[in-house]
Amino acid sequence: MFIEMSSPDASWHIVKDVEPGATGDQWRWTKQNPSLKILAVTTQNLKLSVDFSLWDVAFRQTGPVELTFLVNGKTLDKIRYTTPGQKHFEKPIPPEWLTTDVESIVSISIDKLYTAPEDGVKFGFILSRIGFVR
Repeated sequence: MFIEMSSPDASWHIVKDVEPGATGDQWRWTKQNPSLKILAVTTQNLKLSVDFSLWDVAFRQTGPVELTFLVNGKTLDKIRYTTPGQKHFEKPIPPEWLTTDVESIVSISIDKLYTAPEDGVKFGFILSRIGFVR
């Protein structure tokens, strides 16, 4: 129920807005609304757990950012981050939001994107791992 971006099968879980990583990379860049599919083995007593980073160079351009954490289209939380660096998010998921017969879609929306000055490519945040924990 947990996806490490360094895992060889991480790409199978990506629905959208997560950049491909090189084999063995511990993290991947995201775009505006990264979404992944995760199968829950139970609906009871699960939390969404996410490890990510807000890159300091990007943060100097964007300033504080707001991330919205969603499970199957429902907002679990919305947090404004005022500092760059490594972050951890963890919050209980209401059991009625999950099923065990199909994958759940977990999304994280960021309100402001970093624009690379060299080529104009836009990035959100750096994702290391995401999933359900007890």
